[in-house]
Amino acid sequence: MLALFALRRPRNLAAVLIPYAALGLFAAPLGDPAALLLALSPSPLIGPWLARIAGTREETVGALMIGTVVISLLALLATVPAVATQVNTALLLFGVGAAIAGAVPTMRDALLPVLDGARYVAAAIALGAAAVASLPLMDLRAVAIAAGALAIGTSSAAIGTKLFGGDPRAAAIGGGARDPSVAAGLALAAGLAGGPAVPLAYAALLALALGLGKLLVRRQS
Repeated sequence: MLALFALRRPRNLAAVLIPYAALGLFAAPLGDPAALLLALSPSPLIGPWLARIAGTREETVGALMIGTVVISLLALLATVPAVATQVNTALLLFGVGAAIAGAVPTMRDALLPVLDGARYVAAAIALGAAAVASLPLMDLRAVAIAAGALAIGTSSAAIGTKLFGGDPRAAAIGGGARDPSVAAGLALAAGLAGGPAVPLAYAALLALALGLGKLLVRRQS
């Protein structure tokens, strides 16, 4: 709830909403359901770990990520009927989890280490399944869509938050990047032929971008 309240700040709200608008305008004309799923997915659920790699504030990335989860679930539910069942389940679990975390903090603290590890396992499973299902179908179009989504999402978030004095790196990860494991899982659930290829390419490009960014930070220091 504190993370959602943080969205009242213009720099945080811009970092979350502007990328969704920009990515929506990018994905909609393509007519590709996989591109739309990626555009409407939340930012990486392992965002705080990515923040450590990028050398930016984990709490800011985490707060922005929570905001994208809420917007993502509502947007997917409204625009992609093929994944309505999965999104409804996720929305229900998110609400229950938030209620328990607020009402029973001792249970939250006890479960947090388990849930923290589970998200990494879930991401690995989703991306592994996507690789098996779509790696042979990978083509330049999937890579181009993934590259466009990565560039548009991260840059629009960074620019949007910069206008209000926010942290561009934290905004790029927590507000502008997208979780390829979520997009891949939804594409598999929807039965999209070759659908996971786009999020799989996105995952590779995101890892490459973070690696290059880390290398540049080290050289500058």
